[in-house]
Amino acid sequence: MDIFEWVKDIEKVYDNLINDAKSLNLKEIEEFREIQNENFEEYITKINVLVKTAIGNLTVDIDKETNVYEKNLNNAINKIESNFKKNIGKLQNLIIEKVGIDF
Repeated sequence: MDIFEWVKDIEKVYDNLINDAKSLNLKEIEEFREIQNENFEEYITKINVLVKTAIGNLTVDIDKETNVYEKNLNNAINKIESNFKKNIGKLQNLIIEKVGIDF
């Protein structure tokens, strides 16, 4: 009967070793996961800063280029209006001549 007691003791030791190993490995895995989560959060924060900076720079550049485009467009419109006003008489005469109502 002592053999059965020894086997039970060995089983208890074996179970304790397995449970201890599980606890230790689980603890190491959780620590590793926490470290990786922290690293990932730092990386995401850096990327967010980079993206926000890039978007801010693009916004400034777009505003500058939009202003230049609007100025150029307004200048072109003003030139067209000015030339139209200068040549409206000639245009009226040309229309009258082409339509054939120049009495």
